[in-house]
This record gives sequence, structure tokens and C-alpha cells, in this order.
Amino acid sequence: MCGILAVLKPMTTASLLPLARRGPDSSNSFQNADIYLGHTRLALVNPDAQDQPIYYADWVGIMNGEIYNSPYPKPNETDCHHLITTIAQHGPHVLSLMDGVFSFVMFQKSTKRIIMGRDAIGVTPMYYSDQVISSLLTCITTGEAKCVPPGSYADFILGSEVIWHKWTPSYAFTSPSDECLYLTLRAAVSKRLMGTVPWGILLSGGLDSSIVASIAVDIAAELRPDYPVCHSFCIGLSNSPDVVQAKRLAVDLGTVHHSIEYTVEEGLACLAQVVRAVETYDVTTIRASTPMWLLGKAIKKRGIKMVLSGEGADELFAGYLYNRYCPNEEEMEAECKRKMDQLYAYDCLRANKSMGDWGIETRVPFLDNTVVDYAMNGLSPGSKLSGTHPDGPKAEKWFLRRAFEGKLPDYILKRTKAQFSDAVGSEWIDALQGYASKRVSDEMLTGAVERWPYQTPETKEAYLYREFFSEIFDQVTSAEATVIYQPSIACSTGEAAQWHTSFQNCLDPSGDAIHRAFGEA
Repeated sequence: MCGILAVLKPMTTASLLPLARRGPDSSNSFQNADIYLGHTRLALVNPDAQDQPIYYADWVGIMNGEIYNSPYPKPNETDCHHLITTIAQHGPHVLSLMDGVFSFVMFQKSTKRIIMGRDAIGVTPMYYSDQVISSLLTCITTGEAKCVPPGSYADFILGSEVIWHKWTPSYAFTSPSDECLYLTLRAAVSKRLMGTVPWGILLSGGLDSSIVASIAVDIAAELRPDYPVCHSFCIGLSNSPDVVQAKRLAVDLGTVHHSIEYTVEEGLACLAQVVRAVETYDVTTIRASTPMWLLGKAIKKRGIKMVLSGEGADELFAGYLYNRYCPNEEEMEAECKRKMDQLYAYDCLRANKSMGDWGIETRVPFLDNTVVDYAMNGLSPGSKLSGTHPDGPKAEKWFLRRAFEGKLPDYILKRTKAQFSDAVGSEWIDALQGYASKRVSDEMLTGAVERWPYQTPETKEAYLYREFFSEIFDQVTSAEATVIYQPSIACSTGEAAQWHTSFQNCLDPSGDAIHRAFGEA
């Protein structure tokens, strides 16, 4: 991913240095008496193209992300030019026609008009204050830091009030059949192979990443003749479930597989670095981001600049273990919407920033506009019920599994959901909790409410991450307000954590919390 920085009051100090890791290939900027626009580039599409900012008529703009339905770019352009030039010509209402993930800022020099916005899901990060807009929270050093709401844009004259407006993609309704789901996902993977640099696949051996990998392997030779060899990557503790399963599937798929094993000590040693990179203190995000950040470090050494990943499937198709206990279709529909609305603060943030900190872009086919439309608008909530399905208990994501029967081996199709922070090795969760117990005393935890009256941590592990966050982002006003902090069991929202009385004494984002709730572990 690239990095963007806009300073609306040029007397404010502007530095692209915090964004250099996201865009290690080059950097450039525009500045006049009214505004500063800076960009750091990770060159994936047409690396020889002219660096941003992008100039068109009286407009200058910066963008992070990809536009998948852009015309084939000119020799000195990338897909990003399509968004900037189209909005400059027609206004922000054309955002609904854009197929991609993005965050952008545009400035019209003659009128001092500013248009800025973010993709519908929030796949790319974007923060703002009254003076600064950036890809990273750490750059918001003046004013009150806030997240740009996903699926929003602002259109205003410099110096006037910023009002956010919602926009949604122009969905094309899809028929909820198994074959249609397969073809929809195949198209989503295909468009995300766009680029001219070495790429790879994050392969955990779970259902979602295996689906993405199987499609990518099938189409790579045709769509990426410049780099047709599929390299797959997995990380975990020695002999962890993901490591074992991914190795097996890589052999069956024929990928060039890289199995990265890390130690508990290596993970603990980089916790503060991970908090800095992902800019959150959410427990489940830090647990999962740490091995992913270490994996990014290993991928970087191998020259890979873009990876495909399976994020989003669990939110769209109700794949988490707690979903087994959803009481009815109405609650299932509401929970999937809540999870999708919050995805920018959890899995999107982790996948983007963990890899982005090493100059690697993560692309997420399950969050394609058409796939989201299929799952949220075309598929009935009843098709997502599992343990409480009217026809009897079914495996989580059974509809998705059925669509890939015959396309993936049974040991993948029948594998139970294993959340990333658990699947890399259950020893990792135990080690984190033990490490926090040594670092945080009972007295410190008791006094947490005085230190952090807003979103007070309730466990020693949560306290530890909040402490790291506070030390790193103490210069960012209201930084803690950019984090969604809520009670959770196995990655549920706070509302879903009330579904079963047995959840209440086992609230923890680990998937093992479900087993503990029912005395299974």
C-alpha cells in the first residue's frame, strides 16, 4: 500500500517519514500557500509511471489503493489516475461507479475546493483532523484525530466545515446459487492479480485462504504470464495447525510454499513494534497482527510486493465459532451488518497495516463489491445459520463450503474454523496472557480506570497493549477514540456476546473461549 498525507494549513509541519514504510519505492509532494499534498509509493501497477501527486486540469490529487475497473493506463499513468480524473470531471457522485479500494484527497487550485473520501468497506486506512488527513494515525499530530468513516466523502471549500456524505457502490444483484458464488469469487481474485511485480498468497490452510489460493493457482498462468509461479506463505509456531495444514494443501495445489515458524520469544519481543504498525490496542487484533507482522518481514526478504488474502469471509458468511449460537435469522442479518460495519477497525486494519509496514500490499477478494453484494443482499440470512439452522446443525460457512465441493480437498472443506491468533498455535495466546501477568500488577489493573477512563482495559493483556499504545501515540489527540473497544467472545460484537448465558464468564476474543464457555476445554 502507498501512503498519503494532506496538510490543510501549510504552516503545520508536514513529514512523509512515518509513511515511508508503506511506500518505500518513491515519494513526492505538492505545496502552495493553501495546502500540502504528499505521497509515498509502493509501485505495483506500471512501476515506471509518474509518481503522485496526480495532476489533471486545475486539480491535484493523491490516492492510496487500486481501481480495478480503470481503463488500461497510459505509459505514464496507473489505475489511480482514473479515480482522480473522473472525479475532477464529474464530481464525487461517480464514486458509486468505482470498483476498488481507496482513500484519496483532491484539491482544486483555483477554487480551493477539496474532495476526499474512502472506499465502502474501509479496506485502506484513513484518518483526519481539522488540519491533517493521512493513511496513518501517527501523522495526525495537530487537531483531534478521527477515522474517516468507510463509504464516505467530503466536498468543501478550504477553511469551511467538513461534512461527510455516505456513498455506496452500484451493486448488480446476483443470484444466490453455488455456481454463481464460485464465479463471483473467481472474478474477484482475477481482478486482484492486476500488477507487474512479484506477488504471493497468504495460505493458512483454512477455508477462506484456501479458496483464494485454489483460484489464483488456476488462473495465474493466464493472467500473470510475467509471474505465473504461485508463491504461498504461512506462519505459525512449530507444528501449529496452520503450518501443518498449509504445507499439505500447498503440495496439492502445487505452489512454491514458504512455511515460516516463529518462536514465542520472537513474538513477545516485537509487541510494541506491532502496536506502532497497526495503531490499535484491540486484543484480538494485536494477537493476530504479531505473527502477520513477522510474516511480512519474511515475505519482504523474498521480494514479494503484493499478497492475496482471505479476510472478510467470516464476516460475510458468519464463519466465527460464536455464530453457531445465533438465535434466529434476524439476529444473523444484524450481526453480519455490524461485523461488516466494523471491519475497517479490525481485520482490514490488521491485514493492511501489518503487511504495509513492510511495504507489502494485501488484497482481499472476499471484500470485492460483487462478493459483498452477493453475501449481504443476495444470500438469505438463513443460509448463514449453522448450529441453529432449522434443518439441523451445519458447519459454519456451510453455503461457502458447498460452493467449492470438488474444487478443494475434503480436509479443507471439513476443517473447523480456527481464528488466526489461535491457529498459529494455542501456545501463543497462553504466552501473551502469561507475559502480561508478569508486566501488569493487580494494582495497575485496578488503577486503569483512573489512567484511562475512556475504554478502560479489563484484563492485564488489554492493559499491556493500551500502555504500548499510549506511549507510542501520546502526541495524537484523541487517538484512543479511533479504536473500537467492546466485550467479545471469539471475535463477536458486544451485542452477539449476549446471545448465550454461558458466554458471560468466558468473554475473550480467542476462539477457545467458545469451548471454555461450554466446558469443552
